[in-house]
Amino acid sequence: MSRFHPFLLLSCLVPAVALASFPIDVETHAEGVDISATSDDVSNVATVTVTNNGDNNAECEATFVSGPERPFPRRTILEAGESAVLTQAFERAITRVRVTLNCKAK
Repeated sequence: MSRFHPFLLLSCLVPAVALASFPIDVETHAEGVDISATSDDVSNVATVTVTNNGDNNAECEATFVSGPERPFPRRTILEAGESAVLTQAFERAITRVRVTLNCKAK
């Protein structure tokens, strides 16, 4: 008869922790451009997919904020019809991420 090993229990719990989900609030401010954004998370990484639905090029900046960590800005320039994924990995456990997305015509 085999003995139950504690490492086996630990290895079963790791995938559950990796799949933990947290809310991501996205606030969008678009000046002269038609922008849409969707959010997702993978482990401790927050992602925002930004799509330029308009006819003009757009210059966008997304600022990721999670608790006491400093805000992380990510910038991209999107041509008409183009999409980009902006990501931010966090060092601490996440309960909620707030993203402010500012876009303007370029």
